[in-house]
Amino acid sequence: MTTDLDALLIALYVYLDDHVLPSRRRPRRPGRPRLLTDAELVCVAVAQVLLRCDEERRWLRAAPKRIGHLFPHLPCQSEYNRHLRALGPVMSQVALGLARTVPTWHELLRLMDGTPIRCGASRVTVNRSALGEIAAYGRDASHHTFYWGAKL
Repeated sequence: MTTDLDALLIALYVYLDDHVLPSRRRPRRPGRPRLLTDAELVCVAVAQVLLRCDEERRWLRAAPKRIGHLFPHLPCQSEYNRHLRALGPVMSQVALGLARTVPTWHELLRLMDGTPIRCGASRVTVNRSALGEIAAYGRDASHHTFYWGAKL
């Protein structure tokens, strides 16, 4: 698992640093300089999600063992929180940049699976409905029921 995660994080960092988040000269702020660049912090946050660590405190204790060889200078919890919260717009830019690399991004039709929408539960409703070509019978596994409807 670690070699696959290592390869993914390295590839993500290189892609982000080269294409999505080009290096920008920012004016130096007062205080200590940040330990991680924006691209490195995004990679650390992605590793946190992939390793299913919900609590930041627990993640920052486990991170040196899991990804410390890739990021030797990990920030403390307060700096990690501040830097990560400040990267909200950057995270949106990263998600959009990664989505645009998927070959189906430029397709006009996108197929997605979603929540079933019930159009009716009785035969009378089915016969009166104008959704005959769109809706069909299906099984909603999460609610253990059959329905006549469509998935968005």
